[in-house]
Amino acid sequence: MKSIQTLFDKVEHLKYPETMKCVKGEIKRIAFFPGGKGTFDMTKDLSGKNIMILGQDFDCEKNYNKSLENGTEDIQKNPTWRNLIAFLKNVNIEPTDCFFTNAIMGIRKGNIGTGKSPAFKDKTYLEECRNFFLSQLELQKPKAIFVLGKYVAEFLSPMSDDLSNWKTIKNFVSIDSQNLAVVKNVNFKNNVKTNLVLLTHPSFRPSNIERRSYKNLSGNEAEMLMINEIK
Repeated sequence: MKSIQTLFDKVEHLKYPETMKCVKGEIKRIAFFPGGKGTFDMTKDLSGKNIMILGQDFDCEKNYNKSLENGTEDIQKNPTWRNLIAFLKNVNIEPTDCFFTNAIMGIRKGNIGTGKSPAFKDKTYLEECRNFFLSQLELQKPKAIFVLGKYVAEFLSPMSDDLSNWKTIKNFVSIDSQNLAVVKNVNFKNNVKTNLVLLTHPSFRPSNIERRSYKNLSGNEAEMLMINEIK
């Protein structure tokens, strides 16, 4: 059994910077890890879950507290969840086959949950989160990772020589023009190998998806082809 509880136990021991705080309560139903279990069927067992869906961090203190009070993230109104679930349906992936998690642990203090995480300003903490990510990777051993947005790609880049082209991402146009969105057989520092695809962040997908291109396709069809090549 690949129990997520081992990750919950490790989260508490991270040393959080001034801009971030530890998740102290578990959202009981659907929520990205570490706010909740990160599984659509709400199990703590990652066995058989082949896909890691990797966000940046778990939003801000205000939104976390609201989800904690409600017992779930609102998958109908929350644009990240709403657009992500619709996209998974388009590519014939069941949410129950996924582990929904984050690169950076903790929640942002205050009321702003969008944009680049303030955790990027603390290099020591960022390295702790990278080590924690490797623990997530080692536990799940996913066949594929769906990377949500360019900041997550930046976070991942130092952990494998295969991701060196992701270190200085300006925008998706530059990534797509160089055909760098899909990276297969990535070997991470802990020797876990998997396939990665860099996707438009779901919360901004409706306004940004038309900028994507892959091979001879554009927009939604481009990202669908990316997924079909690695899943």
